[in-house]
Amino acid sequence: MNEDKIYIGVITFVTGIIFKHLWDRFIHRIITIRYSVWHQTLALSGDNPLFGNVEVLHEGTSVKNLFISAVKLSNDSNHDLSKLELNIACDSQSLILISHAANSRSLKNLNLTDDWSQALSDEHVPDPLRTRDYQVPVFNRGDVIDILMLVTRETVGLPFLVVSCDHPGLKLKFHFDSPQKLYGESQKLSALVGLLITIILCSGIVYYEISQATAVWSAYFLGATGAILGTLSIKTMRFIKKFFT
Repeated sequence: MNEDKIYIGVITFVTGIIFKHLWDRFIHRIITIRYSVWHQTLALSGDNPLFGNVEVLHEGTSVKNLFISAVKLSNDSNHDLSKLELNIACDSQSLILISHAANSRSLKNLNLTDDWSQALSDEHVPDPLRTRDYQVPVFNRGDVIDILMLVTRETVGLPFLVVSCDHPGLKLKFHFDSPQKLYGESQKLSALVGLLITIILCSGIVYYEISQATAVWSAYFLGATGAILGTLSIKTMRFIKKFFT
């Protein structure tokens, strides 16, 4: 009996240690914030033998190519964040002329950091216009931060922008935002997931030899609503993933 009690005590102790380790990892897990980048060509300059010399001006200053660039950050986690500093940088061939940032749920615009404002007037800081640093007082769950920029680029091609944030327990992850949406999800992905669900359900109907009329109407209904079923499945998986990550 004493040996059984010892074994039970050891097993309970080890199980408690493992559970506490897993619980600590769950509570203190790294928060992932997704962001996307979007570019729209505004004007291109150049000397063409057919159309002649095309010059683009910004505030009276000649610039090469002009783009509207947008950065979108979404807090899809289960955490409310505060006192963040967002750092945006572009490639060596581009310059950020103007920028504007705001939280979709706030009436106030986001302010640039004091360090960046001082660097703008410091001649020893190389190319401060290739960066933007914003203060984010509060970034609650469900919030969306939109940063709109006017960017010029010396060479052919789109500007390249990257976003970072040096905050404990926080990681930024680039996410390609599909332009075609179905209830907030990628239309193409929703259609593929819906097609997979339709194939699985129709295979079950054929396997269990359900009546022909039921099979036909089921196939028609699933085919007509496949994309919606795919969207609901994706949203369900996102909810489960957000709960455990």
